[in-house]
Amino acid sequence: MSIISKQRELLFDNLRGVLIFLVILGHALEYFRLNNQTAEFFYVFIYLFHMPVFIFISGYFSKRVQKGRKSAVKTFLIPYLILNFILSIILLLMGKIETITILNPGWTLWYLYCMFIWRLLLPDLIKVRHVLLFSFIVGIFSGLLTEFGTYMAMARTLGFLPFFLAGYYTDRKMIEKLRRFPFSRVLGLLVVILGLVTAFIWVKAQLPPEILWGDRAYDLFEIPLWQNILADMCLYALGFAFVFAFLVMATEKRHFYTVWGQNTLAIYLLHIYLIAPVVQLGEFIQNPLLHGLILVGGALLTVYILSRSKVTHALAVVLKKIDQLIMPE
Repeated sequence: MSIISKQRELLFDNLRGVLIFLVILGHALEYFRLNNQTAEFFYVFIYLFHMPVFIFISGYFSKRVQKGRKSAVKTFLIPYLILNFILSIILLLMGKIETITILNPGWTLWYLYCMFIWRLLLPDLIKVRHVLLFSFIVGIFSGLLTEFGTYMAMARTLGFLPFFLAGYYTDRKMIEKLRRFPFSRVLGLLVVILGLVTAFIWVKAQLPPEILWGDRAYDLFEIPLWQNILADMCLYALGFAFVFAFLVMATEKRHFYTVWGQNTLAIYLLHIYLIAPVVQLGEFIQNPLLHGLILVGGALLTVYILSRSKVTHALAVVLKKIDQLIMPE
């Protein structure tokens, strides 16, 4: 393997390492942000970009379209069905839900289902003329359709599709050109500042953070329709601005979080079972600072544990045995 290819791997490992930590931290702040404005600020800031950039990278690594379609069931659908069923049982026993849901992805698992759909349809999607532009139009106006939502993650499947397709159409030469662009890192820093300002205004204006989830129709928010559509357009623009920022600001050196990026699937699949108890523990903490530190520490500990080689190897073995049981070759 050449030095350049190793650097490219480290570039994306570092990107995914930072993003997977932010994904878990965002989930950790889910309830704390309801009663703490500082937590809400960081929550909104994270949700402005973490999944758009993460999904862009997922699209970038989906260029082998036929292989992606062939492995979509084993890689995404089967883990989704198993983990969603387990999560439903746990929530049912805790009294959080009243029925077991299979086609409504639980909490964090929507990404797995969306990836299954995107990988499955990608060979056909790329045959559509101007599909990237078309995906923006569909993503924006899908908010008008009230039958969408959490069912089969349809709203997110359509809403985040432009980021997935943009990642697919991006090649290494384009990324290298962006990284060599004059003052690219300064521009990346300005994007981060813009995101912080946006999050501050969002919280001060008391806009619902749930808009950033992308899982519900416009009419569920007490905001005029034109503002919802304008917000979606701005969020697309900001999301892609953060894609640029991450691509140009990420380093190609090994860091302590590089290993997190090398094991994102294991971390994503299992983190809910570690971070949920931390979130529940935090509900008993009265001191806001201590509460926040526990959540951040819990997120760090979660990514550390789940990125260990023993954990990732054990998960790979279990998933392989399940695949062989369900779909013997």
